[in-house]
Amino acid sequence: MNCRRSPLLFAFALALTGRSAAAEEAMPAWMSGLHFSAATTVAWTENISRTSFEPTRKDAATYAFSLNASRPQQLARNWLLSAGADADYLSVPDFSRNDSVSGGPRLGVQYKFGLGPLAPVLRLDTAYNHRSSRIAANRGGTAEAGLHLAKRLTESFRLALNGEWLEHYARSATFDIQQRTVSVDASWDIDEHWRLSGSAGRLTGRIVANAAPQVWAQAISGGLGATVFNYYTTIPWEVTDSYGAGWTSYNVEAHADLWSAALGYSLSDRTNLELRTSSVFVVNRIGIRYPSESWGLSLIHRF
Repeated sequence: MNCRRSPLLFAFALALTGRSAAAEEAMPAWMSGLHFSAATTVAWTENISRTSFEPTRKDAATYAFSLNASRPQQLARNWLLSAGADADYLSVPDFSRNDSVSGGPRLGVQYKFGLGPLAPVLRLDTAYNHRSSRIAANRGGTAEAGLHLAKRLTESFRLALNGEWLEHYARSATFDIQQRTVSVDASWDIDEHWRLSGSAGRLTGRIVANAAPQVWAQAISGGLGATVFNYYTTIPWEVTDSYGAGWTSYNVEAHADLWSAALGYSLSDRTNLELRTSSVFVVNRIGIRYPSESWGLSLIHRF
């Protein structure tokens, strides 16, 4: 998908919203308990290449489309089970080597501590997705698990504490990642149409970064100092052409400070528009930094 065609994702999503009522009437009986949602997102990311050397950092637009199906099942008065599946597509027209498709099952269980909208809710989510990427070394399965404790302090203000784990089992050690994230998020329903939300967190584990050929050559030859040489010559890496000819991808231990803010508008009972900004500030084991910021607009529809 090229840059000119990618905005058609928004048009496609809008068409889906107009057809949802007719589609629901035609839905087979066995699908009546399923809940479907679709989202399309257009975003701009600075330092999408996750590069430490500022003059070589790459910025780009991305286009994403996702579909989700889930079936909730009440197990008891306070217990809810949810089973479903996800499918995601990511396009980076300027650097198409990073395009990917992923999908797989998802399972969650929720416990509500009492009755009413203000009762706390504890939820455990698990998922397993298979990723198909144009970079063959990045193909493989991704396992995820998350524990979320949420509480409405008022009818319009919600606070949640999250713990998440992710591991990607790639074909190559360069793209094997293991990450743990702790975060807090809050949302405020300003009125019946507007919602303001935000989150902040800390990620620890392994991440994949990228370097231009001339910079990587200096790193592994000692041109950037002994500390860089001693570390970068012991980690998994390979030439992937991810952001241009000769670019190298490599795997490092790191931590990252995460934050985001979003403003959402309800177009209807089932359709929402969301404007989001986010920041990821990665620092690897030897203090090399990879800052990144993004802005995105999403259209989300529930069928």
